[in-house]
Amino acid sequence: MNTDTSGKEIMEEQRLPINHPRKRGCLFTFLRVLKWFCIVLVALIVLGVAYQTSATELDQRNYTPRGQLYMVNGHQMHIVCMGEGSPAVILQAGATAESLWWYRVQNQLSSHSQVCAYDRPGMGWSESVDGPLDPLTMDTELHTLLDQAGVPAPYVVVGHSFGAILSRIFAAQYPDEVIGAVLVDSQLVTPKHFASQSEIDQNLAYWNGTQSLFSALTRVGLMRLTQSGQFQGWGYPREIAPEMIGLQARNQVIEAYYAENGPAFLALQDASASAENLGDLPLVVVWAGETHAKNDAISTLRPLAGELSTYSANSVTRIIEGANHGSILGNERYAGQ
Repeated sequence: MNTDTSGKEIMEEQRLPINHPRKRGCLFTFLRVLKWFCIVLVALIVLGVAYQTSATELDQRNYTPRGQLYMVNGHQMHIVCMGEGSPAVILQAGATAESLWWYRVQNQLSSHSQVCAYDRPGMGWSESVDGPLDPLTMDTELHTLLDQAGVPAPYVVVGHSFGAILSRIFAAQYPDEVIGAVLVDSQLVTPKHFASQSEIDQNLAYWNGTQSLFSALTRVGLMRLTQSGQFQGWGYPREIAPEMIGLQARNQVIEAYYAENGPAFLALQDASASAENLGDLPLVVVWAGETHAKNDAISTLRPLAGELSTYSANSVTRIIEGANHGSILGNERYAGQ
């Protein structure tokens, strides 16, 4: 046995470099995590869009119009009327809302008079339209819709939230036909004028950003998911809550919401300012207890809330204790007050 050769081989092996695994730095780890995050995010977006698309198609098949559709100004508008008698009560829903929000109120009032709830363009079962939705045009279309549906004046107009502003404007537009108005948890008075073009641009930028955000959330189905249980929590019947979610969680609703408040905001200001003197029209201002408490606690909101009752020399203010902005319509007890 050649011990010298074996010893040399052992020494050569000991001198061979050992290949240790290369240590990967923080950048590599970050890029790997980022890659998988992007993959998961894209997959979730694709799944969300597919979910929103299929759910919207299913809603359209399951939830057919509860009332009648009429052609107004080149597009179809939906109105549902119940009961008989005069004056007719005309219900205006709030922002992103539709006629079904008045389910409790309409059913309760219809035993006393004719009660009609309708959908503005892009809301509920009414067709969408292109371009800004200024309030004077919307109220003119409502007037035409009432005429086509055979709902004669006189009217008592009732509006919730954003719809309260439109109801007030309708009363100012048609003073000979409106004999009373009810403003339910009204959206507070908007600023009368902007101080500069810069403020106008900032306001439009805000609405552009809001529209982009909520449009994205809606298109991937998140708005539909977050609204689950909301309507039942407000007291709406279990059987109609899914229908309300289906109607509200659609792409076109966010687009209509933007069209009413973004490019049409200056027109909304002007029309609202022109509807601040309703003479001695009987006016009832109704607040949800939670909304009233918030308004009263914030110094900048307190005078605005109080201003609504000054729009008529014949006004009454009522507070529904325990109610919030949604349950004032959805809860059977609150809606009956």
